Amino acid sequence: MTISFPRGIGTKLLLIVLPGMLVGTVAMFLAFERIDERGRMAALQLRLDNFAITLAAALVKPMWEFDDTTVERLFAATADVPELLEARLVYADETVLAIARGHRADPGFVTTLHKSMDLVQKSPTGDVTVGRLEVAFHDGLVQEEIHSQRAGGLLVLVGSFLLLGGATLIAVRRIVAQPLSRLRDSLYRNASTLTREPLVWQARDELGEVVGAYNQLLAEIDQHNRDIHHLAYHDPLTNLPNRQLLEDRLGHAIAVAERHQRQIAVLFADIDNFKVVNDTLGHKQGDRLLNTVAERIAATVRGMDTVARWGGDEFVLVLETISSPGEAASVAEKLIEAVGVPVALNTTLIRIGVSIGISLYPQDGRDVTTLIKNADMALFEAKGRGRNTFHFFDQAMNNRALRRLDIAVALRHAIAQDQLELYYQPKVDTRSGAIVGAEALVRWRRPGEGIIPPGDFIPQAEESDLIVAVGEWVMRRACAQVLSWRQQGFGDIPVAVNLSPRHFQRERDIDRIIALVEEAGIPPSLIEIEVTESTVMRDPDLAIALLWRLRDHGFGIAIDDFGSGYSNLSYLRRLPIRTLKIDRAFVADIDQGKDGAEIVRAIIAMANALGLGLVAEGVETEAQLRFLRDADCAVAQGYYFSRPLPVAEFEPLLRPSEPPVFAARPILARPLAALT
Repeated sequence: MTISFPRGIGTKLLLIVLPGMLVGTVAMFLAFERIDERGRMAALQLRLDNFAITLAAALVKPMWEFDDTTVERLFAATADVPELLEARLVYADETVLAIARGHRADPGFVTTLHKSMDLVQKSPTGDVTVGRLEVAFHDGLVQEEIHSQRAGGLLVLVGSFLLLGGATLIAVRRIVAQPLSRLRDSLYRNASTLTREPLVWQARDELGEVVGAYNQLLAEIDQHNRDIHHLAYHDPLTNLPNRQLLEDRLGHAIAVAERHQRQIAVLFADIDNFKVVNDTLGHKQGDRLLNTVAERIAATVRGMDTVARWGGDEFVLVLETISSPGEAASVAEKLIEAVGVPVALNTTLIRIGVSIGISLYPQDGRDVTTLIKNADMALFEAKGRGRNTFHFFDQAMNNRALRRLDIAVALRHAIAQDQLELYYQPKVDTRSGAIVGAEALVRWRRPGEGIIPPGDFIPQAEESDLIVAVGEWVMRRACAQVLSWRQQGFGDIPVAVNLSPRHFQRERDIDRIIALVEEAGIPPSLIEIEVTESTVMRDPDLAIALLWRLRDHGFGIAIDDFGSGYSNLSYLRRLPIRTLKIDRAFVADIDQGKDGAEIVRAIIAMANALGLGLVAEGVETEAQLRFLRDADCAVAQGYYFSRPLPVAEFEPLLRPSEPPVFAARPILARPLAALT
């Protein structure tokens, strides 16, 4: 048997529309019925709650007074409740006093709802539980109402569908099928002549508009081709040349400069702290700022020069035919001045800066890739020197970049080959001098180089997932050391471990940290997780959720370098933190003047008011320790007590001594009265 499909578009539209209408109508009917059922069940639950509360309140006193007659009378009356399935009254010793079943208990119900309430009598000696009331309602009446409503709804549904279907059938034939047939004939005539001349359609209806749009499309094809070509070589946001056009123009400029023995300057510019604008004002305002900066940069250079958007908040300028490096420096200064003019975004006045790296042809490179790469290196150097400035490329930058690459590659092998070591810096009670914990700090002993400072390899690890592997290695070793100290009889020594912001970008990394501690077999309370304020601010909601997960497993949470970052008190209130670590910069300022001391005093007062622990970092002088002790900061760490030590040198500090190991420090050796 051959199945023939309809050829007319009107019939096809009906075959598509009508089933869709049917499915949509049925779906809406079922959805409304489901919503209604939920509402009825919620009302039934509310009736059950009110019934149980009311009956319980009436039964407490008779049961307390052992008035069984009143209890039975009240309880028997419950059988008249239509929804009642069963009510049971039980003494405190689980003896059943009475059972009542509803007169309309119907085996056809679908769901039963239960409510249990303790009957509590208040007395001068305290609350006494005299029994328990258990009530169950059935939904038989609800189901009857729904079934009755469904029958009427189905009749309305069928009638509505038939009415809509008939109207749709007539509309499709008159509005779509017949005019399209006429348009088809006209298109056939046009196609048979093998021309692209505009179609002629006399009727001024919707299909006439379609024909007009078709004719306009033919006219706009060439314009669209030009637009596509423009988009292929220009940034859609700023309308500046993109990377591809930049590289083409720079290559041409190099060829001209080589032929005529001229100099070229490549300026790589990056807006400082642009991410803050995006995060605080939104991407729409960030795009407005990019457009404003692009206009200012373009207005700063000559018409023969090229300004391109490299990507994100980065721009590249090609200055052709410069007479000296000083000319490039002059342009960079003008650029910094122009970009630094405040920008009004909505009601906010934003002042931004720009960092610029400069490379020169031919001394810094003779091809496109090298010139742009070296300008980018110079930009990195400018950012490292405080931002909102410019810097010329020199070979030392290349050496530093190679060093960073070497560190990044070697660090992967260092983890696998166990070249990392943990050092421990004691945390000391400011009053007794006793060690109350330690902070674990990673060091890298690279064969042939010795100890590599953390500042040389931690930033490289932060740029990749290596920091996650380093963090797991530190956690594994720290847990093993805590267990070892416990086995050696030193007791439970809490250890603080720093976690990178990358640990708080994926849940599985935090789950791995939790698993490592569980595998080590030590209480999580002996591990304190230190995070910086910037860690939380990158993705506050996710970071806070993961910190709470750690807290719920028993870990302590500490905010490291408090006061050096955002210090957002609204987020501080939401964080599950146990300890604030005062940044070493504030501790150092204690000796410098009143302002520094008052800032530290305010942080201590706030932490004590919130019930948080405090650790002052970077304590190096007796005066700093005296101030912290008088200001009620309980714990301190720093070179005044000890530098970070390897395990072999740290363990002797843990041996019991009387007085405690650091009590001999001058400030701690004197009684408190002598310090006032």
